[in-house]
Amino acid sequence: MTSAAGLLSRASTDAPSILLVDDEVAILDGLRRQLRKRFTVHTASGGAEALELLKTEQVSVVVSDMRMPQMNGATFLSEVRSLYPNVVRILLTGQADTQAAITAVNEGQIYRFLTKPCPPEVLLEEIGSAVELNRLVTAEKELLGSTLRRTVEALTATLSLAQPAAFGRALRISRTVTELAEALGVEDAWELEVTAMLSQLGAVTLPPNVLEKLDAGRPLSEEEAEMADRVPEVSRKLVSVIPRLEGVADAIGWQRARYDGRMSPLDVPRGADLPLAARVLRVAVDFDLGTSQRPAVQDTLAAMSSDAGPYDPRILEALVGLHGAEEVAGEPREIGIDDLEPGMVIFDDILTTDDVMLISRGTVVTDPLILRLENYISQGRVGSRMRVQG
Repeated sequence: MTSAAGLLSRASTDAPSILLVDDEVAILDGLRRQLRKRFTVHTASGGAEALELLKTEQVSVVVSDMRMPQMNGATFLSEVRSLYPNVVRILLTGQADTQAAITAVNEGQIYRFLTKPCPPEVLLEEIGSAVELNRLVTAEKELLGSTLRRTVEALTATLSLAQPAAFGRALRISRTVTELAEALGVEDAWELEVTAMLSQLGAVTLPPNVLEKLDAGRPLSEEEAEMADRVPEVSRKLVSVIPRLEGVADAIGWQRARYDGRMSPLDVPRGADLPLAARVLRVAVDFDLGTSQRPAVQDTLAAMSSDAGPYDPRILEALVGLHGAEEVAGEPREIGIDDLEPGMVIFDDILTTDDVMLISRGTVVTDPLILRLENYISQGRVGSRMRVQG
């Protein structure tokens, strides 16, 4: 329990957690006595203190007074909405604050506003309803995230078998995005992960020789570079027709936008206005391209840092922190097909006997991939030994 924020509770440990915010200690004490039998009650005497508490305590509902010094209740709850959108927000007001409360509700910042003094039974009922709303919203979001992620994983796994170079690259980019999301402390990273997994979807329009050049980091002709430059927009259009993925589509379309906005059209966002998924994706894509062109990870990081304008400084710093002290993720080892297991990472491109790429380096091994390799090996079209990591 957090004594600095005045956490007090007599509810069971699995009771829903709520946060009460008011600058008057007597009012907080009274509310706590009314609610502590049903909820785990946290208290804070102002908006700034409450925001600090929310960094370490997970709550379902926040109840805030309207009139507080430094930060009023509407402003505080608006900040909570921005940082913790699943937390349900209730505003307590006096009669004189009614119009401000109505405005806050109309702007979508809070779930309910209650006038003071609020009868205990009304307060209990409204907070109970808010807790249930939080449960439903959280469950729906978790289900949506899980369903979409598994669907996208199945799609990209299938496409990686059809276009190994393009989708091997997408899988490498996805791993970097996942690492960055963890390093940045992104709590709900599914949108970033889905954005990365679908970012190379438009690469199916590229000829095989261009895909191989991109994968190997070899220079492209002017015509080939124009084809590659169209991939983000093609990917955006393909994803934009999928319900609930509009934000993902926008991020994919803006993946080449520079953080500093240099040379960007006026209608393209820049800086913090760029979606986080687009900013993370830009770093991950350029890191993958750089490591394809340069043998040392350090050389890629140095090149990116020397021209840092395209990147969010915080994300670039996280990338350097993750990879700055390493060259490879463990030494590769050679194994036979019988020892290949899901979760291993293919270290070299696997080519057929007629020099067609079957599996791109960096691809994570799955059961369908092992089955495909076994089929090719049984036909004598691929060797039975390969180098892997992990």
